[in-house]
Amino acid sequence: MRLDDYLNDVHTVGVSGHVRPDGDCIGSVLGVYNYIRKTHPDIQIIPYLEPVPFDFEFLPGVDKLKRANKFDGTKYDLFIACDCGDLGRLGDSGVYFSNALKTICIDHHETNGAFADVNYVFPEASSTCELIGQIIDNDKIDKDIASCLYTGIVTDTGCFQYNCTHRSTMEFAGVLMDKGIDYPFIVDHVFYEKSLKQLQMLGVGITNAKVFCNRKVIGSYVTADEMKKYDAAPKNMEGVVSTLRSVNGVEVALFMYPTEKGDYKVSARASTDTVDLSKLASEYGGGGHKRAAGFSLDGDDPAAMVEMLVEKIAPFFGEN
Repeated sequence: MRLDDYLNDVHTVGVSGHVRPDGDCIGSVLGVYNYIRKTHPDIQIIPYLEPVPFDFEFLPGVDKLKRANKFDGTKYDLFIACDCGDLGRLGDSGVYFSNALKTICIDHHETNGAFADVNYVFPEASSTCELIGQIIDNDKIDKDIASCLYTGIVTDTGCFQYNCTHRSTMEFAGVLMDKGIDYPFIVDHVFYEKSLKQLQMLGVGITNAKVFCNRKVIGSYVTADEMKKYDAAPKNMEGVVSTLRSVNGVEVALFMYPTEKGDYKVSARASTDTVDLSKLASEYGGGGHKRAAGFSLDGDDPAAMVEMLVEKIAPFFGEN
């Protein structure tokens, strides 16, 4: 598949990713946006995403992102879904996808339901950003496009340490580095720099943490009152679950926090394949991968909700 082949006689394009976007989602959406905008300037392209975490506000084109709060009747010639396993995960932008004349999905989730007209889906890939590199003209990648794609790759591979990292991943990362990107800044900014509110939320998450299943599972949460105390927002929760997973001996980490919709966003991470987190997430209408997934839960007692989720995965650790 070559993306340029689907841009012939196309005048309008919409592109979006999953709700509560992470680095690969943001990087892939903006990577596609910048590629089409710069290589096909005659095409009008609109990128849709929910507000992005602070860590990714440096990416080229982030100021062009729109919220799809209300369908305005636009029917795109082509709509591209990035890093999204099903129509529901597109959130409010799903209505634009459904009304487009043609649709494409580029994704690496095992739970992908092949919901587009054209589906470029490879679960074994490190990231959606790496897949985008396979379908665009690499000679036309500039610094802005490369910065977006590199960011998505390093976030979904844990800076190349997860087992989804392949030789092809490293080779394409090298191609992007040759485009003149500031890769030390990207890694430092995404993985190590934290805002004060992020550190405050991390502190709350650590304080509320509790271990289960012979210390192989850790769960934590932040309440609405705790977020209000520090004037924090969902975008300030980035990195908490990864820190919890890094606790010695822990194989699965669960972290949840309230959203503006009144439910709780759950992030799950694993260091082994003992539990398939994508299957856990799919039970609640979420999505993800074996070792990284997310979903939403309704409830008003996060501590009890954590314990409920632990009960579901405890049998995988020999506990009933």
